[in-house]
Amino acid sequence: MYRLRPFRQTINLLQLHPYASLFGLALLLRLLVALVVKQPGFVDAYYYYQIAANWHAGKGLTETTIWNYQAGGLFDPAMPGKLEHAAFTYWTPLATFLPILSFSLFGVSFWAASLPFMLCAAALPPLAYWLGLLVFGPEQRRYSWTMALVMLFPGRYFLYWNAPDNFAPFALISLLTLAAIYKGLYQNDRWLPVAGLLCGLAYLSRSDGILLTVTLVLAYLWRLWQLRSEVKKAGKAAFSPRWLMLGLALFVALLVVSPWLLRNWTQFGAVLPANNSKVLYLRSYQDFFSYGLNLDAQYYFSWGAGNILAQKLQTLGTNAFLYIFEGLFLLGPLFVAGLWATRKHPTLGPFLIYSAVLYLVMSLAFSEIGSHGTIFHSAGGLVALQAGIALAGLEWLGRGKARPFGAFIMVLVAIGVTLYFAFSVNAPGWDTDYNNALTLENWLKQNSTPNDVIMVGEPLSFNYVTGRPAISQASDGLAANLNALKRYNASWFVLGSERYAGLDTVYRDKQVAGEGVELRLAAELDRGIQIYRVIIK
Repeated sequence: MYRLRPFRQTINLLQLHPYASLFGLALLLRLLVALVVKQPGFVDAYYYYQIAANWHAGKGLTETTIWNYQAGGLFDPAMPGKLEHAAFTYWTPLATFLPILSFSLFGVSFWAASLPFMLCAAALPPLAYWLGLLVFGPEQRRYSWTMALVMLFPGRYFLYWNAPDNFAPFALISLLTLAAIYKGLYQNDRWLPVAGLLCGLAYLSRSDGILLTVTLVLAYLWRLWQLRSEVKKAGKAAFSPRWLMLGLALFVALLVVSPWLLRNWTQFGAVLPANNSKVLYLRSYQDFFSYGLNLDAQYYFSWGAGNILAQKLQTLGTNAFLYIFEGLFLLGPLFVAGLWATRKHPTLGPFLIYSAVLYLVMSLAFSEIGSHGTIFHSAGGLVALQAGIALAGLEWLGRGKARPFGAFIMVLVAIGVTLYFAFSVNAPGWDTDYNNALTLENWLKQNSTPNDVIMVGEPLSFNYVTGRPAISQASDGLAANLNALKRYNASWFVLGSERYAGLDTVYRDKQVAGEGVELRLAAELDRGIQIYRVIIK
């Protein structure tokens, strides 16, 4: 009995102070994750880090590598080796603004960059607990605890929420937005301007954050339809949100984003960068990393109706699978059952509308990017509500009886899945690009000059490690890569074991010439890395 006393004291502490306890536990887990996540780890995070570091160095919001030709990388350098150009020709800036603030306080380091994101992630479990009370009622605490504990161990998101990317901020903002929409439509419409403010922040976090504004309008119209039905049935209706407050919410959202839209107008001549529309016209995801393709409506529709229809149908299936299983994995079937069990639950209305909008837009419009990371990025906050709905599904299957032990098993499953993905799937490859860049740098320090432009498979991580100017390889064949080498006056071309199929012949033959460019093999390093000297004729 004495041995159980500390455990019982911990449980009592959690029950007496759930918000502080959950935040503390979550922050402790974030600090433990920081022992594993010591570099940005993937393209998006390296991108936001680079721009924040450039700002801190007095260069403004600029990119100093070319990570993607279609997303603003097609320009003629003012002088050889000078790749600096305006940032955010595709993405939005909130995930850079947070490190900028942190750098001003603590200096430039990955630890400083990741701190705001750890705090955002630590806020998610207590927020999930509160949402459980809001959605399922204060008497159903098992829902609150299930939702909170699943957000402590959120599957694939576990490591990513530490990274300087919009994973954690958007999860936090999206959950707060959906809660504010519900409260504004069903309790007090003064919450609607708060929802508008959050919608603005959602867009600054992710371009598809605008779908939360769409959700706000659709949820408002849905609520009016519900009220009209109530009047027909009972002769009177409950509280009705005012049109004025919806208009104010939309005005506030516009007010939040207007400084950024003005910046875009002055920088690019348009409030929305033209590169955003290119992802509508991708035949494959690799098209977005091409050099010479003209990604427009003519390119896409010349593909043929049969190919386009097949792409849309395939993406509808893929995205449905991702949405159901990506966050919950083994609990996915319970979530599907729970959707039916909670179909008339009014508090879930904004969640269900946003889920449907996100799914349909990313399947039918932005088909290729939806299944290549966009849904993964955008649905992180929804995991909490999915967990609550999954528990409702479990109890519905159990004939409506409360299943606290079932909730406990669900949490254990979430913990097991999280630890498996964190340490068996994600952690082993987290530093791959970083380590490859270190290997390259050891050779380049002895054989090149600091201003030599290098073409590599992943230039952002390479620049993070070396500080050298770098451009990306192109996905549309050898000739496109040779033209890019000439345009940016590159001195070195690096191939690795992972490469675009159009570069296989170079890797095999170890020599190529064409388009006024010759590649001569200079070295072969560990990890299957080949380094070629670029000779421009």
